[in-house]
Amino acid sequence: MKIVTWNANGKFSEKFPAILEKDADIYVIQECENPEIINLKEYSEFSSNYYWVGENQYYGLGIFAKDNVKLELVDLDDKGLRYFIPFTVNDDFNLLGVWTNPDMDGTKTIYYPKEITKYYEEHKDSGFFNEDMIICGDFNCDVRLKGTHAKNVYEVIEKLSECGLVDIYHHLTGENEGEETTPTFYMYRHLDKPYHLDHIFSSSDKVKALEIGDADKWLQLSDHVPLIFKI
Repeated sequence: MKIVTWNANGKFSEKFPAILEKDADIYVIQECENPEIINLKEYSEFSSNYYWVGENQYYGLGIFAKDNVKLELVDLDDKGLRYFIPFTVNDDFNLLGVWTNPDMDGTKTIYYPKEITKYYEEHKDSGFFNEDMIICGDFNCDVRLKGTHAKNVYEVIEKLSECGLVDIYHHLTGENEGEETTPTFYMYRHLDKPYHLDHIFSSSDKVKALEIGDADKWLQLSDHVPLIFKI
């Protein structure tokens, strides 16, 4: 199975044909429109099997899958945390789509990682979090941002390790946090402002291959590049 996570930076209904080149089974897309408000036949066909959450109908978190993939939403209260979509895939494993977007103090940088640890703490005893699950999306987390933010990123890593999950990029590359050679985000789409904000967490043996999109292509569409992985 192939999964893609990508922050489309808005107007996904216009950009989605580009990501279809990856021919994934599941797409976890941040900053995308609610399909219900888009009157485009092609986008409607693409989004025939989806879940979406958001307050701004043009900038939410969406999960889109091929029609032969069974998605079942898991009934977990988000406790006001933004934005998470918990679901099961083919009655086989759990997947949590993530776009951290805290609703406090102008979304100060330090709060982004805390959204994930809070969600984990709220639901770690629900049975949803386990070593066979996958968490992916735009975490807005990078220890390069230093200070309290960096401390909170390390807390995310520690908390998710409690259920056997590791950051797959770092596991596969052997690179340390803050020393990533392949960014996933370029501030203002400038190549000299790279960060590694998008992440995949799973057990160390679940993800078989990981590809990170080429900046020269994807920065024409977004300030993020997609992460493509196989399980």
